[in-house]
Amino acid sequence: MRYPRKLNVKKTLVSGLALSAIALASHVQAADVDDRWYIAPGLSYIKPDKDRDAKNSPGLQLGIGKPVSESWNIEANLVADDLDMKNSSDKFKQRGLGIDGLYFFDRDAAFAPYAVLGAGALRTSVSGEKSTNPMANVGLGFMTSLVEDALALRADVRYRYDKDDKSVANQNRFGDWILNLGLSIPLGAKAKAVVPAAAAAPVVAAAAPKPPVDSDGDGVIDSQDRCPNTPAGAKVNTDGCELDSDGDGVVDSKDRCPNTPAGAKVNADGCEMDGDGDGVVDSKDRCPNTPAGAKVNADGCELDSDGDGVVDSKDRCPDSKGAAKVDDNGCEIAGVIELKGVRFSTNSAQLTPGSLAVLDEAAATLVKHSDIKAEVAGHTDNRGVAAKNKKLSQQRAEAVMHYLVSKGVNAANLTAKGYGQEDPVADNKTEEGRSANRRVELRIQK
Repeated sequence: MRYPRKLNVKKTLVSGLALSAIALASHVQAADVDDRWYIAPGLSYIKPDKDRDAKNSPGLQLGIGKPVSESWNIEANLVADDLDMKNSSDKFKQRGLGIDGLYFFDRDAAFAPYAVLGAGALRTSVSGEKSTNPMANVGLGFMTSLVEDALALRADVRYRYDKDDKSVANQNRFGDWILNLGLSIPLGAKAKAVVPAAAAAPVVAAAAPKPPVDSDGDGVIDSQDRCPNTPAGAKVNTDGCELDSDGDGVVDSKDRCPNTPAGAKVNADGCEMDGDGDGVVDSKDRCPNTPAGAKVNADGCELDSDGDGVVDSKDRCPDSKGAAKVDDNGCEIAGVIELKGVRFSTNSAQLTPGSLAVLDEAAATLVKHSDIKAEVAGHTDNRGVAAKNKKLSQQRAEAVMHYLVSKGVNAANLTAKGYGQEDPVADNKTEEGRSANRRVELRIQK
């Protein structure tokens, strides 16, 4: 049997929808169902029949429907999709109109599952050829309310049967799977339910009102008491909850420190925190990270008993004079400081790795006391040519000076001078004496 190439499908289906709605209207009126017309726009995802040799593609759907009984909705749906062919640039352009019946297993607004069964016509255009063919679909889905009585989300999966014997040679039907996701939007206001007049009830004498109850005896009756188990004798506010006079989050009956400053962090007893355990609460502690066990003043800061700027826990020379310049260990800086441990590669100005820790400590002291000016003095023993020794000692003094500057010492406060073998401090006749003479010193300048 062949179908005509052109059908007035839209006129036929709309007429059918109208007749069905009129025939079933009485059933809706008798049931407690929202009988408003609604529109149902949606998106589709089509997995085409493999015989189409087409790709999975999106589509559009627009329906109009109406509940016609406690279990059934009837809808007219326009569908449109373009299925791209896998092996060519051509595509199946499909436009259709159908009438669907939705059978609801449950009308619960939160989750209303339904089955769908429908039929209609699908017009397909491919490679310039057009044909209109009967189609049917069956599926399962659900609705769920997004806005009460105003908007619902709907989703369903359908199998679409397309009796198309024109589009692909040697094929006379196709079966496509379709996933639909859309909305259901009611039109107009929902009709108010008619409540039958209640039969006149016999007049009963009103019972005498019961006195208000205050179960916890805090002066606030139970119906207004937000804290119904207040301890006996506790002071409460108008809601029946215990007072927290200092606003620290601990009620007065449990607050051991009732006058905590506003905003202070407190423990379970309502007392201020002492994060470093130095005996000074955090809100007054100007030095909040004091080492455990260190003695502190009223501000929570470590003591500096000799006033040299180095706290007692780090002061290796706790009896320094107050006006004396000291290093990071709190020890007084001498006029000439030998940088013991600073060594160089043989006949070179290259510092050995073991020298860097000594120079780092010296740099920290000079940075701290930025007013100190010093000469970096280089010395050698008496072996070798005196002129070469003096040149080497100058290079070594400059190497030390450059390293100190790289660690933050003000370059304007340093000079470098090589003395060669001119100023020995030990006997050059012994190896021990020569080792002592190979040295670098900081000569503090007033």
